[in-house]
Amino acid sequence: MKRREFLTTSALAPTAMLGASLPASADGHVSVIPVVQTHSVGSAKVTAISDGFLPIGPENLQGVDAETYAMRLKEAHISAEQHPTGVNAFLVETGDARVLVDAGTGTAFGPTLGALGGSLAALGVDPASITHLVATHLHPDHVGGVLADGQNVFSQAELIVSGDDVAFWTNPDVKAAAPEGFHPFFDLAVGVVQGFGDRVREVSGEADLGAGMTAMPMPGHTPGHMGVMLESDGAQLLLWGDILHVPPVQLADPSVTIAFDVDADTARSTRASVLDMVATDGLAVAGAHISFPGIGYLEKAGSGYHWTPAPYPYG
Repeated sequence: MKRREFLTTSALAPTAMLGASLPASADGHVSVIPVVQTHSVGSAKVTAISDGFLPIGPENLQGVDAETYAMRLKEAHISAEQHPTGVNAFLVETGDARVLVDAGTGTAFGPTLGALGGSLAALGVDPASITHLVATHLHPDHVGGVLADGQNVFSQAELIVSGDDVAFWTNPDVKAAAPEGFHPFFDLAVGVVQGFGDRVREVSGEADLGAGMTAMPMPGHTPGHMGVMLESDGAQLLLWGDILHVPPVQLADPSVTIAFDVDADTARSTRASVLDMVATDGLAVAGAHISFPGIGYLEKAGSGYHWTPAPYPYG
């Protein structure tokens, strides 16, 4: 799906996703509790933070039918009719830097999301102590947690984001050409960028982000979608943002795309390259939309891949 196709054919995607049925209590409330897990990468400390989950059904995917989708979930021992896609952010602490990679949804989505603030509180981390926020891209499930009552909760942080993503999501002409249902995506992105004032660093290519982190361009899902390579004392972790959204389906068939891809063809090509690199090099990865904590490894399996979660960090 090219950018023009995204702007004209996926108008119903947000409604379909947000209208999904969710497991709830008798009063209709769905609880999201703070969930965190800390791993070491060399001398750096990486804490996975769950913002909750978002159900994604086959109607939001392209390149897979409902029968195959259901089969893949069954193979993964998932009994739900819609995949409960995790939404994860990652706190990287090294030296004097306290870097948050993505910021969750805030109030941008439904009641199964928005737990990042409570999770930070459970960790004893004041949002004002975050030195940098790296946004892998400017979708609401990655930057929605920035604003509360219109104010930036990360009041001292520098926003690091791809210049291509800023150019796309803050362009009024692009917004005007988009279906009305997507206009809140653009509005939120503008509000987030403006909320950082002059503390915005736009990057391109494999930019040095500091704190042992390097930007890794991974375009397609959005024009400036990027991953982050963390290196510390010879150890590496690739935080790859939205390379996957429904792992049981897309690991079996990496050609499957999602309606939120701005350029589905490029996203598909990027995914193929990244998955091959990760599996070939044996890299540890952290994914925004892999079941919590979203940290693990890939191995090639036939025409697809197999996911192995990282060992639990005892001690």
